[in-house]
Amino acid sequence: FYFSPPGKRLPPSLFLLPPHPEEISGSRPTLSLTCLARGFFPENIDIRWQKNQELLPENPGSASFPTGS
Repeated sequence: FYFSPPGKRLPPSLFLLPPHPEEISGSRPTLSLTCLARGFFPENIDIRWQKNQELLPENPGSASFPTGS
């Protein structure tokens, strides 16, 4: 049973932030990407990463903090 709070449903605005220039110029084999989701309602959303339109497994080292603002 899922209760949806009253109010108008709003999709998130998404912003993909690139890695820091120092990270790009480094020798690490991986880079960090940040996805910022704002302005959505209700405040619970599920964000999943894709590469070449294929769903990537969840990264246990990542975290998300929905703000809804």
